[in-house]
Amino acid sequence: MTGSGGELYVHERYKGSRDEEETEFKHHAERVAATQARLAGTHKQPLRRVFHAKPHGCLAGRLTLRKDRPDTTRQGIFGPKGESAYNVLARFSGGVGFDQHDLKPDVRGLALKIFGAGASPVDFLMTNGTNPFGADQEEFVQFMEATAEGGSKLVNFLKDHTAVAKLLFKTTLRFIPSLATEQYWSGHPYLLGPNRAMKFNVRPSEDTPPASDDALREAGGHRSFLDHLGDLGDKLEHQFDRWRENAEAAAATVDPDYLTKELQDRLRRGPIRFVFSVQLEMDERTTPIENTLVEWKESDSPSIPIADLELIREVGTDACGNLRFTPKHCHPDHRPLGNMGRGRIFTYGASQKGRGASEGEPAVSEFFPV
Repeated sequence: MTGSGGELYVHERYKGSRDEEETEFKHHAERVAATQARLAGTHKQPLRRVFHAKPHGCLAGRLTLRKDRPDTTRQGIFGPKGESAYNVLARFSGGVGFDQHDLKPDVRGLALKIFGAGASPVDFLMTNGTNPFGADQEEFVQFMEATAEGGSKLVNFLKDHTAVAKLLFKTTLRFIPSLATEQYWSGHPYLLGPNRAMKFNVRPSEDTPPASDDALREAGGHRSFLDHLGDLGDKLEHQFDRWRENAEAAAATVDPDYLTKELQDRLRRGPIRFVFSVQLEMDERTTPIENTLVEWKESDSPSIPIADLELIREVGTDACGNLRFTPKHCHPDHRPLGNMGRGRIFTYGASQKGRGASEGEPAVSEFFPV
């Protein structure tokens, strides 16, 4: 199924009325198109994804459901009427809307296209941050505009949105030796059957080896730009100045695509394995649907492993480049929830239209020959 449709989930609330919210979402789509044009002009590039423009890898594999998964999770594609395993295409990406050095502070994305879960593939999108950079779609669009313009506009936005600022620093000011050793979260909630909500995440399996010594030697010596964060004083401008200064100095001696190359080297040595888990909605205070800046903490809703994700081969670094990965590609039992989930259908559509993404979905045979 594509699209959200249907009635609101019991704990969803429109922002105003349904018509008012949809009007706001259409305005968001216009702002996405304007930001896309701004990024193209600033970086002298064609119209690209507004976020997650740089591909780190496009990998093929399988998502295999665990036989011992709890009955509470056996809904939709995870239920008895689904398959026991699905072919999956996985796109790893950098977070910003342009190419930059892999060492520079950024969010990392993992998008899964799951084949065989319905008439068309189902997309599950995640980042290596627990939450989106906004309590709702409007705040996230403001963040998008501020990051595209940069400079004082971004600083002023973060001053006025301290919760977003803290999350941004927590997520991006880290040295990442390998994409295979990161954990990725869905950010906003989804349905888990008709009567419950979930968030999902993937984490490295317990047997995942660390990054190679070569990768750690090459990039690990440049973690110093993170070490100064606590000594920068109260002014956000000083934090940004030191952030940029140290990141640029470090990047000068490290391969700008080291994350891609580490992923490729890892694949040559064997499959990359993750554990796919879900967190269940508990109550409106600890696991809210509409406020996506509130983290669903493990102490309140522990992750429940329900499947194993195994990525076995690369199909080309940018083989996923023209495909559409969007919450709109959903199973009816896993509709995206909340203002953020409903709104992303509009903003993703605007970005995809602007860059001329493929209209149709790929056939499974394109990536998984019989």
